[in-house]
Amino acid sequence: MGKVNLSIKLKNRLDELDKIKAAVAEISATIDCHQRNSKEINLILEELFTNVVSYGFDDDKEHDIDLSISCDESFLLIRIEDDGKPFDLAAAATPDTKCAIEDRYIGGLGIHLVKHFMDDYKYYRKNGKNVIILKKYITKDQKTKANSKVKQNS
Repeated sequence: MGKVNLSIKLKNRLDELDKIKAAVAEISATIDCHQRNSKEINLILEELFTNVVSYGFDDDKEHDIDLSISCDESFLLIRIEDDGKPFDLAAAATPDTKCAIEDRYIGGLGIHLVKHFMDDYKYYRKNGKNVIILKKYITKDQKTKANSKVKQNS
């Protein structure tokens, strides 16, 4: 398998979620992705996209949200770009998932999913746009190397 690239332009409407699901299915089939990884990626993208649409804009205008997914033999790279309000998911607090549900603060679960399921993530703001980069290793050897690297840096 060589490098696989997929890019789609979405509008800030929740009915665009079907396009995300189709993109994840297409890339997953192309790279022979495990069903569990595919579901995790789909869940994360749905969460992030829903948050951008629901909270990212102060107006009722139509905005573009660019999603690109690329993959090679070792990892999957996802890039999401929007012109919404600045929001650094990497700096956001992780919710306390151990406290009782009625005591939890509303929100933040999507951030928790990103931090839990992705091997690397970063955020930056460039030219008035939010850019989120997500990375997921898709080979067992790479995942093991990533985990040992994280432990060494802790």
